Amino acid sequence: MDETEYTVDNPDRIAGILKDLDHKLTLISVRLDEDGPLFGSALVRLDPTAREVFLDELTPPRAHGLVHTGSGLRVFAALRGVAVRFSTTVTRIEQEQQGALYVCPYPESLYYLQRRETFRVHIPMAQRPKVELNTKGWSEPVIGELTDLSVRGMCIELPTSTLDSLEIGTFLAFSNLLLPEVRERLSGDLRLANRRRSARDGYEYAGFEVAGSDQWLERQTNIALLHYQREARRRSME
Repeated sequence: MDETEYTVDNPDRIAGILKDLDHKLTLISVRLDEDGPLFGSALVRLDPTAREVFLDELTPPRAHGLVHTGSGLRVFAALRGVAVRFSTTVTRIEQEQQGALYVCPYPESLYYLQRRETFRVHIPMAQRPKVELNTKGWSEPVIGELTDLSVRGMCIELPTSTLDSLEIGTFLAFSNLLLPEVRERLSGDLRLANRRRSARDGYEYAGFEVAGSDQWLERQTNIALLHYQREARRRSME
């Protein structure tokens, strides 16, 4: 694999990564429990002197009611397409005109998914999500299986007859993609980059580049990538 997830425990390095994240209300995901649902939030600002992180109140509103002083937060963010996660604790809740802010200390350690190029995971056959594809001239969507995933692209197994009707460089829309630990079904635009033979008769693997990805889509993809990576490590230890 082309990825390494490692622990950062140097205070200066942690401060540097958080500073990189602190840019125009970086959207993040937060868990209150280890296996609980993901809620939306944002990194509003940092206080480097006090080494405090200010996080926006959770959405949906019902989630905000679950947070109090002493609550533990598990934070998931994306930094230039690289996944960052850490845990911290709410030391106080401040009320501002725009809403509540959770004030938390800088984490003592931070998990940082570093890539040499593009972090890509292979998805085991039994876990492959379905994804709908559509493009101009099709009367209805075509359903394929996601076999590989990265922030920049994905590989989808499709019938050869479908791919024979497309040229390299064709733009398609994808939708209804449900990834593990992601609350919403994802959609967006892809560009067909390549195709290669599949082990299944009548099928091929189609490589697609994500076209026009935004920070939200990258963040959701990184959440799923971390899940697949943890699962791969767990399987390797069995």
